Amino acid sequence: MRDLCRLFFFSVAFVLSGCLGHSPREGGMAIYDLGSPRITLRPERIPLAALEVQAAPWLDTPALLYRLRYLDDFRRHQYAGSRWAAPPAELIERFLQREILFAQSEGEAAGCRLSLALDEFEQRFETQEISDLVLEARAVLLAPRGERLLAKQAFQIRRPAVTPDAVGGVAAARAATEDLVAGLDKWLAELAQTRPPLVAACKRLDRK
Repeated sequence: MRDLCRLFFFSVAFVLSGCLGHSPREGGMAIYDLGSPRITLRPERIPLAALEVQAAPWLDTPALLYRLRYLDDFRRHQYAGSRWAAPPAELIERFLQREILFAQSEGEAAGCRLSLALDEFEQRFETQEISDLVLEARAVLLAPRGERLLAKQAFQIRRPAVTPDAVGGVAAARAATEDLVAGLDKWLAELAQTRPPLVAACKRLDRK
């Protein structure tokens, strides 16, 4: 009888341990993305068929990076309890694709390609309490076929973080990405106005 009671006790303990082992843990890793874009139609721009973002090697990681400039301007750090859902280039690419590609007029004949090189995407602390999210990227407009360069533009964006932590950095990253969208929109619209042959070339090449 004692053996049966002991077996019953260990069986219950095993089941409970399994249930507790699969329960959510408090204080686990916080995973962030850039949220959902606000898509609005933007018809008067260079038409695009594709958009891609490639990152510098040091950004090919889901780590949330920061730099303590007031201590050591040459050292990168990463938040231990927080990370991106994917490397920043992937998150920014999806965001831009939805904001820019999907915001084109319906039925628009698009042919050019937009390629961005992401050079920096980190939170920089000037003091213990003051930090900015720094986004640096180079955009090139390419012909539909081959690698013929049609135009290029560099972007340097800084957005202050409301709080000196990962949450503040993520919010500033979203704002900086929205600024990048606005900058790309303005650049592509200016190209469409000042260089009409580019628009015609994109549409003409798309039909070949």
